[in-house]
Amino acid sequence: MIYLDYAATTPVYSEIRKKIPDLLDRYNFNPSALYSAGVQTRETLGNARRQLAFYLNVSPNNIIFTSSATEAANMVFKGLNYKSANKILLSNLEHKSVIESAESASELGAETIYIKHHREELKFEDIKPFIDEDVRVCSVMLVNNETGAVNQLEKLAYEIKSYSKDILVFADIVQGFGKIPVNLENIDFASISGHKLGSMKGAGCLYVKNPEIIKPLIVGGGQEFGLRSGTENVVAVLTLIQALKTTAKLYEENGDHLKKLKKKMVDFCDKMRFHINSPENSVDYIFNFSTGKLPSEVLINHLSSKEIYVSAASACAKGGVSRVLKNMGYSDGIAATALRVSLHPDVKEEDIDKLIHEIQWASETLVL
Repeated sequence: MIYLDYAATTPVYSEIRKKIPDLLDRYNFNPSALYSAGVQTRETLGNARRQLAFYLNVSPNNIIFTSSATEAANMVFKGLNYKSANKILLSNLEHKSVIESAESASELGAETIYIKHHREELKFEDIKPFIDEDVRVCSVMLVNNETGAVNQLEKLAYEIKSYSKDILVFADIVQGFGKIPVNLENIDFASISGHKLGSMKGAGCLYVKNPEIIKPLIVGGGQEFGLRSGTENVVAVLTLIQALKTTAKLYEENGDHLKKLKKKMVDFCDKMRFHINSPENSVDYIFNFSTGKLPSEVLINHLSSKEIYVSAASACAKGGVSRVLKNMGYSDGIAATALRVSLHPDVKEEDIDKLIHEIQWASETLVL
């Protein structure tokens, strides 16, 4: 099997899988319990929180463990008060989980305003015309999950805050976390997903600069500083921390390797005259292109028959045509023939050679 869909999920690292039985034995206790095993589990959870906070250069008191990045986004958009300002600004290229949770805040009086832009990278000049005194929060993603386009998050957040300190900034950093640098200095909220890094599913995080400004969606035992009640999934959190360490090391040490794999894909697309949808500033581990003639589903099915696994768009699109590419202004033909190849440092050159061979065969054989 050749797995090239790491943006959808990264398989749990083998060293983590091996440790899980032992972690379940040692930390399968309620961290709120008063007996020694519970206290030890609570201390371990606290240590994990401190490690994640250290990596992000923030306080541990601002780290809220969740089940996923989707939950984190919902906590923000449904937890804010919209009485004094009710507009949510976000790019129409954002992940579906962000868009849907923002839209759902309409029940609370929020109004979602889309910043339509066809550029690969969001600029402040795209945001500025929409800013007024009614803007409550602006959402900016770090790395686009379909094209790999990188937003200058630190710069954008600074520019937004310089224009108005009252505007809150939410950042979906899922596809960049652990892989490229991120500075949360001017960020009010950030969402993180563990399984994108290679942890167990069911582990995520919300960074919140000022926890007092959001109302909890889930109430009960008051866990996670009262913002997310429910017994914490300590083992999943521990796998998130280990996955972060492994991912950060691998991506730092294998930058040239990933660049080489991407160049191989770019050269192939140029040779085949395929349309490259990923911009020049995209990360090296997410590459998107369109054959222009072979429907995505046909190509994916062929590759799947050869045990090569890629996707056409976000996994959340469930096989639908890419909304992101359409919103970038691309034609139906480009969107309907797109392929996303997402890489990991463990991917070998021969894996890409095999992928290229099969795509070329399909493009020359399966087109009607």
